[in-house]
Formats: sequence, C-alpha cells, structure tokens
Amino acid sequence: MQKGILYNDIELGYSAISAYHLSLLTRDKNFYKNVIDSHLYIIVQRKEITFHKFSFSNKRILKFEIHQEGNSKIIVCELPLNQESFKLDFKKEIQLLTHDRRNTLEKQIQYPFDGTQAFSILERDVITQKSELAVWFSPDKLFYHHWKGNLSAQFSDDYQDMLNYKIHYVGKSTEQNICKRLSNHSTFQEILIYETPFSFGNIPSNEIMVLLMRICDNNSIVSWGKEATAEEMADFILNYKLPSDKTVSLDAEKALIKHLQPHYNKILYHSFPQNNDLVNTDYHSVILYAFCDPISLIYNQGIIKGGETWRRTRFYCSRKNLIKITFTHKF
Repeated sequence: MQKGILYNDIELGYSAISAYHLSLLTRDKNFYKNVIDSHLYIIVQRKEITFHKFSFSNKRILKFEIHQEGNSKIIVCELPLNQESFKLDFKKEIQLLTHDRRNTLEKQIQYPFDGTQAFSILERDVITQKSELAVWFSPDKLFYHHWKGNLSAQFSDDYQDMLNYKIHYVGKSTEQNICKRLSNHSTFQEILIYETPFSFGNIPSNEIMVLLMRICDNNSIVSWGKEATAEEMADFILNYKLPSDKTVSLDAEKALIKHLQPHYNKILYHSFPQNNDLVNTDYHSVILYAFCDPISLIYNQGIIKGGETWRRTRFYCSRKNLIKITFTHKF
C-alpha cells in the first residue's frame, strides 16, 4: 500500500487590490488576461497605506514615504526610474500623476501630495503634447513587485508588518474569469456596506481588499509499503497526472473555509472532506497547502503566515480530518 502527499504552493496572482481600484481594473483587458489563472480569492480588510512627501533627484530617482494608519513606522522608498520592468524614454518628459480620492475641485491636494493612494508615471511627447501611461503603483502593488523581484527599489525598513489582512470571505472562480465573478458579487457588496473602517474618517473601499490567488506549484511525494510491486510503482510513474489547478483550487477553498470559518461565508464545510473531494479521489492521502507571499491573514482563531519557507503556516487535508500545522525554522 502506498502513502502520498501532494504539496501545493498558493501565491498572489496580482498585488492586493482595494475595492476602489478593483472596480477600475476589471474593465482593463490586460488585467483580465493577467488573472486568468487565479481561481481563488480572499476578501480582506486592513488599515489604509498611502504615499507621502514626493521628491525627485537629478539621478532619476523618485523618493517618497509610505505610511499606514495606526502604524508608527514610516518607510522611505527610493525608486529608480530606470527599470527593466517599465522602460522609460527619457527623451520625453516624465510626469508624475498622483491619485488621491480626497482631491476635489473645491479642495485640491497640494505638493508634496501627502496621503496619496496611488501614483502613475507618464511619458509626454513634447512635440505632440500627448501623454502615455508607463506604469502605476499603489503601495500594495509596489511591495508586491519588489518582493517578486520585478522591481528595483530601496526601502528604509521592512514593510511586512503592513501586510496584515483580516479575513472576511473566501471564494473560488473556476468556471469564469475571476473579474466577472467579482464584478457582480453580492457578498462583496454586503461587506462594503456593513463593515466599518478600521480608521476614523476613512471609507470602507479604501480598506477592503481582494487577494487574487493561484496555484503556482505542486509536488508529489509518494512512498510504498513492502507489499508494493514494481508494476504498481511503474504505473504511478508512467500514468499518474497531477490534478488541474482548478481542481486543487476547489479543494483549497473548502479547506480554507473549514479552518477559517469566515464571517460572510454562508457554507462553512464542516463535513469536509467528503467522498468526492480531492483527498478521497486522488492518489495521495494528504493534500498540503502553503502561501508563498509574505502576507499575514488574520482570523478569529489565529494568523496564517506566508512568505519564507520557515515562516509559512501550512494546511493539510488527510482522509480523516483537516489540520493546521505551523513550521518554525531553527538555526
């Protein structure tokens, strides 16, 4: 008899997105394509993160501060504009456009644009006077591309303690693009209506975030007992196929909901796993999950930590029960 473990890594398919920015991005065809392999989503809330005190040096470096409501830490970031991920044409005029939802015709936010939720970098052709978007960043998007290695930037301090999210809802989208799923999501709207801001004077759409998740890697570990035959082992090696990302996502959603018991999920899968769930239909007797990104997910009974291998919280589903295990690295 064989015993098997299927190990699955789950990662963000895009940076954490505020409810406000999501409403804009879901209309973007490129964004739609970028998240085509994201089949899990988690609706969360955290205190707002904003940009402050913009300045620009002759060395083509954009400098600014990053603040979070209720967090005493102030992070200074130096962002070189000469990046591989967004190549600027310095023969053109480089423009900085700040995005601040408090900015109105009656009350315009002035330099250095403290409290900005996002900014865009544009290239302006001095002849045609036309400007084109090169890249835009929210604080979450800046952090995401930095830890993914897609962006060169210097931070004065660790930003991981700004990535703490309270979980409200866990869902899946395996039959349609996740953009369509979220564009008319009644529970999402319910959360925006009923959840109060963490910070006095803020609005929920600045704090309510969506984490779009995808299966980024999976590995099979199998061992056989003494009674196993060479034919059985050869059959597994030659014929076994890993379950699809959609299938794994369906299982992961149920596992997460059962353990986290999110307030806005109406079905909580207390009897998971059942006979038709992955752990009872696949070759493996244990299905294990871990989050790759350096985020912390907060729920009533504790915290799920992602990031470096030794800090991750892992979940596994055996054919008997669902268990949470925390691994601690020892030097």
